[in-house]
Amino acid sequence: MLRKARSLVPAALLLLTMPFVAPAAHAERAPKWSQLVATLHDHSADAPLMIAAHRAQWRQAPENSIAAIEAAIADGAEIVELDIMRTKDGHLVLMHDTTVDRTTNGTGAVADLTLAQIKNLRLKKGLGGAQAPLTDHRVPTLEEALEVLRGRAFVNLDKGWTIREDIYRVLARTDTVDHGLFKSSAPVAEVDTFRKAHPDALYMHVVGDANAASIGAFAEDPVAYEITFDEVTDAQVQPEALAEVRRTSRVWINSMWESLAAGMTDESSLRDEDLGWKRLVDEFGASMIQTDNIEALDYWRDGGNLDRYGFLPGRDRTIRIQGEDYVTGGEGVAYHDTDPNRCTIMRLDEGVDICSNRGAVGVNWIRGGEWIRYQVEVPKTGRYRVSARVSSPYSPAGTVVLEWDGKAGVPHEIGNTTHHGAFELQPLETRHLRAGTHDLVVRMPEGFQNFNIDYLQLDRGVRPVGR
Repeated sequence: MLRKARSLVPAALLLLTMPFVAPAAHAERAPKWSQLVATLHDHSADAPLMIAAHRAQWRQAPENSIAAIEAAIADGAEIVELDIMRTKDGHLVLMHDTTVDRTTNGTGAVADLTLAQIKNLRLKKGLGGAQAPLTDHRVPTLEEALEVLRGRAFVNLDKGWTIREDIYRVLARTDTVDHGLFKSSAPVAEVDTFRKAHPDALYMHVVGDANAASIGAFAEDPVAYEITFDEVTDAQVQPEALAEVRRTSRVWINSMWESLAAGMTDESSLRDEDLGWKRLVDEFGASMIQTDNIEALDYWRDGGNLDRYGFLPGRDRTIRIQGEDYVTGGEGVAYHDTDPNRCTIMRLDEGVDICSNRGAVGVNWIRGGEWIRYQVEVPKTGRYRVSARVSSPYSPAGTVVLEWDGKAGVPHEIGNTTHHGAFELQPLETRHLRAGTHDLVVRMPEGFQNFNIDYLQLDRGVRPVGR
């Protein structure tokens, strides 16, 4: 069920606790389309919170792919954000960038390529990038995406305002006009003209610092306002402005990175709900949140406790060691770091680069020859799968050697997650650990190393990882 948006009571900003690890995806729960339509148009104080999947579920399939759309819906999204570009021969395809370079094995501008040429390309994993592995997925057309979305989810039509008439024709041809959310920050008169010509089209207005005065100025109120703000003092998020939005429309807020909602990000939420999603709902009245962490937001929306998210059943079965919680003692005792501290977030008098990466706090700027020491309290003897939540756009990103109680193991390769901000829990090894205190040194051998560590995780009672 959809969680009701909470009462608008200011939430206190709490200290760091614990980030998230994605559990297995739960079964898809697709409400009837009529229920979704009614939910979209509900802007009451207790309207259910709706989830929008940014570029679909790119953590499980290439961004803007059919498989990513399917996964986003299965993971709990009622809205899927898709980016739309027009090909040389006039077809509409799903592509975030103006070129195909980042996300496919091709090169060149979408506008210079025919549909046939683009259909020949293969999509890269996740968010793509120069070193991301190729997949067998292909670039979809907007029409293909709408056939998958029909009756199951709305589509946030991003990058599409300049080609809105083309998009409208595709929506009309596929009988999905009531699925598409047109959006822009265009002048009010321009929006009113389009909506007068297409009264059945759904529209969401994007509001930032430059156009806060557009709230409430339309001939017909938008179904939602997408509010962006980098400071909580911005005019568009003051109580009177938000009250005007909520009077007629839903409040859409993006939580993917810091500048979209004054630092209240997905990753901040995963450390503590009061640092992100809860505050967006309680204090700013968000009734729609666009996220890169669909499963976690859906879990929280359904009443889940993020402090335990991703833990195995039983409080003593999962141990999490934050990257920043290394032992004291300084250089040569607690760590060895080869360059000056590049970050200004914590432990500033030490050399380890503890940075915030879209709200995830951990060890960044890792280089060959560095190491870092942790004290691990194991509550119960058993076999533990040892994993690391890491991120990197490189292939390979580097290697680590885990040294337990003075005994070094074998190197473990860190895989490409397609972006420095795309954290992923990667299994390293399975080992038997006795109850008690253990000394763990994470060593990065000499050679290329360029990845970030959010945390290490030990899960008791899981099968070996094949190493």
